[in-house]
Parts: sequence; structure tokens; C-alpha cells
Amino acid sequence: MKARLLSVSLLAAGLFAAAVPLHAEQARSNYVAASIAVVDPAAQLEQMARMFRANDVAGLARAMVPPSQWEEMRIAYQSKQLEPISEEERAEFEKKIGRLISPDSVDELMAEIEPKLEQARPSAPGALLMAFGAAQMAINSPDTELTEEQRAALKSVLPGAQRWASQTDFLDSASMRQALTLLTSAGRNIGISNLDQLKELPLEAVLDRAGTLLAATKQAVRLYGIDLNAVADSLRVELLSIDGDTARVRTTITLFDAPVWADHELVLLEGRWYGTGLRTEGVFRAEGDSGLRAEG
Repeated sequence: MKARLLSVSLLAAGLFAAAVPLHAEQARSNYVAASIAVVDPAAQLEQMARMFRANDVAGLARAMVPPSQWEEMRIAYQSKQLEPISEEERAEFEKKIGRLISPDSVDELMAEIEPKLEQARPSAPGALLMAFGAAQMAINSPDTELTEEQRAALKSVLPGAQRWASQTDFLDSASMRQALTLLTSAGRNIGISNLDQLKELPLEAVLDRAGTLLAATKQAVRLYGIDLNAVADSLRVELLSIDGDTARVRTTITLFDAPVWADHELVLLEGRWYGTGLRTEGVFRAEGDSGLRAEG
């Protein structure tokens, strides 16, 4: 569970890195002058950031795909709703959802997790030292396939990451129980206990209810030292260029007390901007003492 919570935080941080624009007025002015009819990519991304802050999962889902693809998803979902439900499917769903929403779910989950936490505790400090030692070796060794810019970037981020890891008890039973309590409570608040109830809801309603789980996940991750809303607040996106149906933006995020830059390309589809796989262009390099920057 702890690994899943941390994975959610890092994945979410990666998503935010393309979500909140820097108000680069000159770049926007150049863009508007070039094509007043095209949606401002920075404004669109800013709207997505507001949706995330509001736990608007339905809005985010619609914003992340072109309108035609969203309509295809809705039609496919509606077609699936018309299919009959087998007794095996009902039983399997109720078994899985029961682990999340039953009155004793936290106790039952902790009974499974606690032995694993106890087993991991003796080796955790050594494993942490080995992990950061390996990172230091990668930075300093000429044999690793890292550019000088990448070495500087890792060196910049590492102190903050090491402080965070050393100050966070990922194996603490009380924190784990509190995280599970948040998630199971959110699961019960959704109000779905069987597959028939789920299939009666339109796609938008299902996603709306998922917002409750997103809010609970943010709270659970915060127990482990990462505030996803604070990360979102730290993010900026600068519009670097726009040329026809392609645009280039630079995203900034403060991670482990170090600002990190990365460049991304967007493509215009059906009047809106979408990432081309959200892949980072260029390599990271250190900016000053603690910043990272992606150079194209």
C-alpha cells in the first residue's frame, strides 16, 4: 500500500508538470497576434489545474482527450452498460469492493499489511542508505551513462529527496492505518456496493464519484510528506512557441525543495491542445544551486 501511495504522488506530480501555466504575457501576446482563433494552450492547461484542485475527475477526463474521442468513450461505455451481468461478475465485484467499504475493512487490511511492515523494518535503514549511495555513485562515476547536465541535475535534487526519505517513516503502522481509514471512508461515501449500481450510472457520474477517492488519496499521500495540492501550486507553464498546430511549453515544479524545468510539445486537435505523449524534450541540467532545467 505504501508503494502505491507513493506511486500515486509521483505520477500525480508528473501530471501536474504539464498542468499550471506561467503567465508569460509576452509569449501569449505573440501567440494571440499570430492566431486569435486558436485556444491559448496555457489557458487550457490552467483550467485543467483548477479541475485537479477541485477533484473534478470528470472534467479532467474530458479535457485530456479530443471531443471526438470522448464521445467514442461514452458510446463504448453505454454499449457495455447494455451487456448482461453474470453472477460470477457480480460476486467478483462485490468481493473486491467489499475489501474497501466493509465496516471492518481497515482492520482486515492492516492484518494483512502489518506483518509485511514488521518484516521490512529491520532492513529499511540499510536499504535507504544503499539506494542513496547508489545514486551518489551514479553522479560521481565516469562509467555511468549520464551527461554532465544530468549529473548536475541529480546532484541538485538528491539532498531534498534524501531529507524527505530520512524524515518519513514509510513503515509506520499508525500512518498506514490512517491512510487506509481515509481511503475506505471515501469508498463508502461513493455509495456503490454492487455492479448493478455501477452500471446504472452514466460515465460522467462514475467519474464524478471518483473525485471523492482523489480527494482522499491526496490526504493519504500527505501523511507521507507530499502535499499534492502544494505541488500543484508550485507549478508553472511558460508558452515558449507556437507554430500552426504545434506548441512548445516549459513546465516548472518544485520537488524536494528544488525547482525542476522540463519542455513539452503540444499538438492542436479539434480546437484544443494535447500532449504528444507528454514526453520531455532535451535533458535536465542544473540551474543555479538547486534548479533543474530541460534544454531542447
